[in-house]
Amino acid sequence: MNTKDIGERILFLRKNKGVTQEQLAKALNITNQAVSKWESGQCLPDIQLIPEIATFFDVSISELFGEEISAKENDLIMQIKNAIDEASEPDKYEEILKIAKALHAIVFVEESKKEDSGYPKSEPEETIEHAINNEWGISVISVPKIRATMRGGCVFFSGSQKLHMEDDCSKLSKFLKAISNRWTLSVLFTIYEHTSADETSYASINRISEDTEIETEAVEKIVNEDLGKYLDVTETGIRIKEEFMNIPPILSTLIPIM
Repeated sequence: MNTKDIGERILFLRKNKGVTQEQLAKALNITNQAVSKWESGQCLPDIQLIPEIATFFDVSISELFGEEISAKENDLIMQIKNAIDEASEPDKYEEILKIAKALHAIVFVEESKKEDSGYPKSEPEETIEHAINNEWGISVISVPKIRATMRGGCVFFSGSQKLHMEDDCSKLSKFLKAISNRWTLSVLFTIYEHTSADETSYASINRISEDTEIETEAVEKIVNEDLGKYLDVTETGIRIKEEFMNIPPILSTLIPIM
């Protein structure tokens, strides 16, 4: 296992345990910078610290180094991570998406088992297969512990009871106002369609105009004014900024509900 792999392992274990770099550093009596360097792959932990790190995360040294998968029930997440790590590079993200879809299907099946459930009784294998193959129009599950939404290839989960602060409401209101026009939404979805699958791809004004049947002048106004904050506009073309790339699929889940 190389330096980067060990660092990623420690990072994963730390986040899975829900502790900060500072908390881990304090427990091991080292500096925050040392933990940061491990997790970024700049260096390895001192060999004398390995047993302490394993004890802190409640794993064996073999498990810490990824040489052995723990059989503990609470290490299910680790087993999933190891399965993803073993997948070939082009398939890793497809595997992650399959797992997300399967988890949604599992929540659906569990809810359908209840006597007072409003969901139709469902068989696990068939339901998971349909979810993975994007054969559902839309599925919405809302119970006290979790909210789950799936539409096509989009999957969203929420376990939070408090979704906003007042400042967030103000920001959301401004954003919704900016995209409230049908043409604006059409331009946003078209840019997403042409750029989401490739980080190097850009959509041209002419292509957007052609696909949306909106005049180029109107497209330029939408791009530069209504959506300007959310886009990268270059000589090559236009794409949604990475931090806002999640917006179109989130919006798409609302379409059948309205």
